[in-house]
Amino acid sequence: MIARAALAAALLGVALAAVAAPPVTISAYLESLCPDSARFVTEQLYPAWLHLREILALDINFYGKAQTAPRPGGYVFACQHGPGECEGNMMLTCAKKHIPGEDRYMAFVNCVMRELAGVRAGYMEVGVSYQDIANCLNSLEGESLLHQVGEKQRRLNVSISYVPLIFVNKDLLNEVETNLGNQVCEAYRGLKPANCSLYGFSLQTICK
Repeated sequence: MIARAALAAALLGVALAAVAAPPVTISAYLESLCPDSARFVTEQLYPAWLHLREILALDINFYGKAQTAPRPGGYVFACQHGPGECEGNMMLTCAKKHIPGEDRYMAFVNCVMRELAGVRAGYMEVGVSYQDIANCLNSLEGESLLHQVGEKQRRLNVSISYVPLIFVNKDLLNEVETNLGNQVCEAYRGLKPANCSLYGFSLQTICK
C-alpha cells in the first residue's frame, strides 16, 4: 500500500512538473520594411502564436541594422531601408507600449508587416485607436523607446549580419525562420499541446 502511494505521488509529481513547464521564449529583432522580417512574422511568428500561445513567451523588437545618434533633446536614427523604416520601427515600438493586450498587439504587427507598413490597415483591422500611438511616434517618447530597443539589442553582443535575428530560450537560432512552430514544440519540456500535432508531433500522455 505504501509503495503504491509512493508511486502515485511520484507520477503526480511528474505530471505536475510537465504541466508547469516554463514557456518557450522567442526573442526576435526585426525591421519594419525588411521583406525577410515580414515573411517571418506573417508565415512563422504569427501562425505559431495563434497555434501555440499557451506555451510561448514573446519578446518582439524592431531595430535590426539601425543606428542611433544623440541630438539635443532626443535621438536621430538611420535605418537599413531608409527613413520610412525608422518611422515604422518607432511606430511598432510605440504600439507595443500603447496597445493593450498581447493578442491585439500581435494581430496589429501581423497586419502591418503583411502590408509592409500598412499602418492604417493595421489599426483599422485590429480595432485599436491610433491616437496614442501617433502621439508617441511624434514625440520624444517614441525616440526614447526606440533608443532603448537599440541599447537592448546592442547588449546582446551579437554581430548582426542578417535580419531577422531570432533567439529561442536565449539561444540564437536563425534556422527557426522557416520552422518556428516545430522548434517551439521541440523546445517545450511539458506535455505538448494539441496544436503541436500541426507540426508533426505525436501527442504524449503521462500514463500509457
